[in-house]
Amino acid sequence: MTDPVALLSEYVRIDTSNPPGDCRGAADLLCGALRKSGLLPVTFGARPEKPNVLCHVGGTEEPGLVLIHHMDVVPARAEEWSVPPFSAEVRDGFMYGRGTLDTKGLGAAHWCAALRAAKAGILRRKLFLVANADEEVGGGEGAEYFVRNLPFPIGAAYGMNEGGVGVRDVFGAGGKFFLLNVWEKGPVWMKLSAAGRAGHGSRPSAKDAPARLARAMARVAEQREPARLTEPVRDMLRVLRAKGYLDLDVDALRGGAEEAAALEALGGRFPEIDPLLRNTYAITTLSGGFKPNVIPASAEGTIDARIVPGEEPEEVAARVRAMVADLNVSVEILFAEKPNGSPMGPLYGAMEEAILSIHPDAVVVPYMSTGFTDSRFFRSIGIPTYGLMPVLLPRAEHGKIHGVDERIPLAGIAEMTQIVYKFIERWNAPR
Repeated sequence: MTDPVALLSEYVRIDTSNPPGDCRGAADLLCGALRKSGLLPVTFGARPEKPNVLCHVGGTEEPGLVLIHHMDVVPARAEEWSVPPFSAEVRDGFMYGRGTLDTKGLGAAHWCAALRAAKAGILRRKLFLVANADEEVGGGEGAEYFVRNLPFPIGAAYGMNEGGVGVRDVFGAGGKFFLLNVWEKGPVWMKLSAAGRAGHGSRPSAKDAPARLARAMARVAEQREPARLTEPVRDMLRVLRAKGYLDLDVDALRGGAEEAAALEALGGRFPEIDPLLRNTYAITTLSGGFKPNVIPASAEGTIDARIVPGEEPEEVAARVRAMVADLNVSVEILFAEKPNGSPMGPLYGAMEEAILSIHPDAVVVPYMSTGFTDSRFFRSIGIPTYGLMPVLLPRAEHGKIHGVDERIPLAGIAEMTQIVYKFIERWNAPR
């Protein structure tokens, strides 16, 4: 099956919601498409229901290319959707379904472009297809297991994964921007806990656990650190200025109050840039109590912090502890990863050329994602990895990733597949 729309339609209909993250049906579908083309995919995983797929499509020279996506998806509440979330229903020029954007659509494009490239006989360099399980819950049984248990060596290679996307109008009216993920902020998930006396709701005290936790959570959520430049963001701003979308010369900034004021103004003008200039802190859960008129003896909540390059998770957690120390609230790191990225190199140029061959009026921007992906695992074994789903979305559609009525433009599926094919073609062209 080499029609990306048909492949994606069948792929979306396989419910791989994580939890529980059973990807066996998805792996069977993808492997079946490869076997029909005479290829020999390998599946392996920490558990049978969480297989990972690896296939050498062709080519012998290095550095090779690894095309990566994940099969699992976040859960969807059917009652919130206008269509069944695993129906792959087509309406008004869109295919609806959980995973169309994250990342089954990307996987369908990778699969179909790679099979076309193999059939065309253009593969001089090694080309691998990878589909991982478990990404939506951290990747421990997916990409992390994958890179630690490779059934055969990949060799010197570059990787292309999710993490960026094409968006209209995000930095200016009428513009087409493809955000190519070269860096990712680091997540620091923290649990804040308070303990105290239980009591009657008619006799509150400032020492009550819920009251202290509420004040602590508010302090953290309201924390707005000074704006600062990191090298990944500096690279992005240079490109936007060179293309005429910004007038701020970041190389002329010399620190101090003037730089801080310029960056604050920039973040105010472009909300998409603002979280790239600082650590952010979001309240994500709150729990405590069981009855309206009973003050519980304990309460807890979680904070999702995303930190910029140069920060250490432990140091960020220490600052949060100091922030709430007077409230006698404990802070525990639940999960953390350092910011990570790959230097701009030849793969970036090949993808830029591929995009401009289809969208000559687009701007390709090196981007630091606020989210994190499986790319960190591939980077950890020496594979420089970038992220881009090269489909062009209206700005409003970008917010549907992980959201209700997730959908992808039908025309964008074929267009994205063509960009991936052009990318493979350029990577294999004599240099």
